[in-house]
Amino acid sequence: MSIKKSVFGKLDGKEVELYTITNKNGASVSLMTLGAGIQSLKMPDRNGVLGDVVLGFDEPKPYTNPDLGYQGLIVGRYANRIRDAKFSIDGVTYNTPKNQGSWTLHGGGRFSFNLWKAQEAGDNSVEFSFFSPDMEDGFPGNFNMKVKYTLTDSNTLRLEYSVKSDKKTVANPTNHAYFNLSCKANETVENHLLQINADKFTQTDGDQLPTGELCELKGTMLDFSKMHKIGDRIDEPFSAVIDSIGYDNNYCLYNKEIGKSAQAAILADEESGRKMEVWTDLPGIQLYCGGWLDKDGDLGKGESKVTYRRGAALETQFYPDSVNHSNFPFKYVEPNEEFKTVTEFRFSTF
Repeated sequence: MSIKKSVFGKLDGKEVELYTITNKNGASVSLMTLGAGIQSLKMPDRNGVLGDVVLGFDEPKPYTNPDLGYQGLIVGRYANRIRDAKFSIDGVTYNTPKNQGSWTLHGGGRFSFNLWKAQEAGDNSVEFSFFSPDMEDGFPGNFNMKVKYTLTDSNTLRLEYSVKSDKKTVANPTNHAYFNLSCKANETVENHLLQINADKFTQTDGDQLPTGELCELKGTMLDFSKMHKIGDRIDEPFSAVIDSIGYDNNYCLYNKEIGKSAQAAILADEESGRKMEVWTDLPGIQLYCGGWLDKDGDLGKGESKVTYRRGAALETQFYPDSVNHSNFPFKYVEPNEEFKTVTEFRFSTF
């Protein structure tokens, strides 16, 4: 195992550092201090050929454009949507940024678009930290979040999130990487195979904000309980899917026990033989296939562009807007008590 530190570029005159962890197989992950994000993740195909399985950019600046999809970035304090940009804790109402329509998306973006502190934590781990003061962006509590990335020799990328606050508050951290296991510059994820271990989804309105209803997946175009191609039904009309956008939906996992790790999803590419399992101890996972991205965009890493349906994001999470729905499984961050959650991306071939 080894870790190499370099400079990825500059953002507003400040250096963006890059930490690259390489395991004994030659697989590697490059992590940047910008948004504590995954800039590159190179995994072997069935013939041992390495390829970068995440979308992204060759320089820091595009990562800070929310219209380009939060590529590989950590999201905090609260991932996904908060209806009407407000929530209450113990009778006190808090107002958060209206950064998309009338609601809050991804906590307002502060955690994603700023520089984090980083330090090596052994020969195969890097830990990032970010501090947000009490009431910044309307969220209560002096809020410290850490994310520790570990790359194992079994080709697992492990993300350990840790949160502490001096006030009761909310946290819903995730990573917003978009995966394309083919590693082909012009191929969408519509031919990727996907399985999601869920029985229900959160019903949404026309703005894709949860209504509070949990609906059965069986028989719907959202059903991935049996593995099939993402593109098989992605354009079928459905109440919880916006026309032409495709999947951008939260799945309620079979295991609803917060803190107990279970397999949430499997993504696979038949041609390359790459397979990725997603494990989480949170109750939900968001499937988003980049339906809001530009169809003719030309940004990306080399020839690999960040465009419409080129990657599948599988965001482990509490359900969107859980802070406003008492029937959704959720855990508050209690004062001076550490909140932890772990996500693993386990890579193999078939």
